[in-house]
Amino acid sequence: MLAVGALAGCGASDESPSATGAAQAAPTTATTGHSTTTAAATSYPVILRNCGREVHVAQPPQRAVSINQPATEILLTLGLQDRMVGSASWSDPVLPSLAAANAKVPVLSRDFPSFERVLKTEPDFVYATFDYSFTNEGVAPRDRFERLGVPTYQSSSECGGQDAQQDSALTIDDVYAEVDDVAEIFGVPERGAELVESLRARMARAAGGLDASDVSLMWWYSSSKTPYIAGCCGAPGIVTRAVGARNAFEDNRQLWPEIGWEAILDRDPDVLVLADLTRGDEGDSAAAKIRFLESDPVAKRLTAVRNRRYIVLSGSDMDPSLRNVDAVEKVADGLRRLGLAG
Repeated sequence: MLAVGALAGCGASDESPSATGAAQAAPTTATTGHSTTTAAATSYPVILRNCGREVHVAQPPQRAVSINQPATEILLTLGLQDRMVGSASWSDPVLPSLAAANAKVPVLSRDFPSFERVLKTEPDFVYATFDYSFTNEGVAPRDRFERLGVPTYQSSSECGGQDAQQDSALTIDDVYAEVDDVAEIFGVPERGAELVESLRARMARAAGGLDASDVSLMWWYSSSKTPYIAGCCGAPGIVTRAVGARNAFEDNRQLWPEIGWEAILDRDPDVLVLADLTRGDEGDSAAAKIRFLESDPVAKRLTAVRNRRYIVLSGSDMDPSLRNVDAVEKVADGLRRLGLAG
């Protein structure tokens, strides 16, 4: 088994942001969904189009709550921990480079906190990655926050939710645009620009000179009986395209469709990219996945299993996030170690 090395993160500035931000002037306008921020510097109010709704941010948030690990790690990487009053919905340990900053932020819940628990923090901004977080089954719909005057933001990668047929594939530029949007909302656009520049440089180095055009990858997230496998259009697509490989299920327009093992055997991918999840459900850990692969009568016939061609990533590496750049580095290194790419 190949497990690619330790997680890497980008350092965040320790500079304390102004409590009032830029002087209030004409609105700064941006569009998200897939989002692009057009303003060079922040003035307030900031007005964003985000996942089909207009978001008004009257002043730089000082009491932000983040739901879902990718959202939390973007805020921490931008050095905004002192303006956070809570985080929630964790799936992995925080990046080591962000541990000290994260220790300053209360964890409201490892899963989804109640709407009332979030309101107890007196938030002035709520930021989530996944569509499910802004539902009654998650925390609460966005309307419930906004009726109380609390602006919300959702990653544009999840505007349609996990089960929807995707009209277009997520790109790394969508992740960069989210960083720019969040930096703009908090009045630190220069930090966003510096972070994006660093991520672009890492992407270029990771994939530089890599030739994996003959390699097909299958991304397995969770569940064994009928596994959740990456379709065309989510974060695994970003990584697959970056390393120049092919996704064995590129033709499926869902983010994480359930695919049977006979159908997987028909595609017979060259390499299996396995999520090592820490939540403890059936088939979550990489070790559990490998035990299943090497004992199941259908799965063990896969070329990748017979040759033990596995690359192990954290679950968060497969979510739309800053960690997608980490994942490009790990998969590129894994393909080289397996002798499948130049």
